[in-house]
Amino acid sequence: MRILLAVDSSSYSQQAVEFATRLPLRKPIDFDLVSVVAPPMLVDTGGMSMPMDFGSFLEIETDRNREAIEAVASDLTSQDHVHSVHTHVPIGPPTSSLLDVAEESGADLIVLGAIGHSAIERVLLGSVSDYVATHADTSTLVVRPTSEADVEPDLQKIMLALSGRPEDERMLAWLRELKLRPNVEVHLVRVLDRFSFYRQDLRQQASVAWQAQYEQAQAQILDFETKLQEFGLNTESHLVESDHVGEALVEYGRRHGCDLAVTGDSDSGLLTRVFLGSTSRYVLRHADCSVLIIRDREDRAKAHRQIAEQSLAGT
Repeated sequence: MRILLAVDSSSYSQQAVEFATRLPLRKPIDFDLVSVVAPPMLVDTGGMSMPMDFGSFLEIETDRNREAIEAVASDLTSQDHVHSVHTHVPIGPPTSSLLDVAEESGADLIVLGAIGHSAIERVLLGSVSDYVATHADTSTLVVRPTSEADVEPDLQKIMLALSGRPEDERMLAWLRELKLRPNVEVHLVRVLDRFSFYRQDLRQQASVAWQAQYEQAQAQILDFETKLQEFGLNTESHLVESDHVGEALVEYGRRHGCDLAVTGDSDSGLLTRVFLGSTSRYVLRHADCSVLIIRDREDRAKAHRQIAEQSLAGT
């Protein structure tokens, strides 16, 4: 398992490091630690804008970042489940730099810290975390800090946000990669949209399709529950009806005190496969807990090619 871990001096990054190192993965981990040096903007001197001494600044910041990242690397190297640690201190915009290293290293998972718990912080999330989670071609874990600074991150309750799409099987495969304790609860949650926007004269016609969808969702949850119980995991299954799928998932995670929400990255259509689907993005921005977005690199590459071909065909 190859994990790209974004490192900086913030407390959010420190929580992400702790969360990543505590992931109970069955396979040894190869870590790529990335600490990006972002060049400064021009300095306003009042009369005119003059560039700072970029060379001196970049040298100081690079040395500082390298010193900090080497300290994290030293701690990781001493852990039994860590196979190797590689450090990267690129210079450039943090978003593209992280995505570039992820592509070059072949990362299976990107881990970043997120901004905290207030309503404004949840909406903003943080431009770097939001951009990387939206545009990455591999699975991404955004770690939200615990509400209390002295509480270490842990996995006690995991919510799988099922959708009835292929991403659900990928989430199940990810769980199989984790060596979870027997007391960990896995909550299987499927939210069905009530289609409240339908006109009254269309609701009766839609009821047949609704009933078929409801039965399919029940069968899927039962199938997943059986598979997880074969691994000795404690499961809870919930089929929820709501007018807003993302809101229902966030509320469920909050009400049950989930530590991690796991979701796929696709709602429907080609564009939401390339960028983050609306439901997953809502959960990412509004959930109180950490969020793991499961992706398939080959599917993302295929979607990129399809969009490129459509663009060429339209010109």
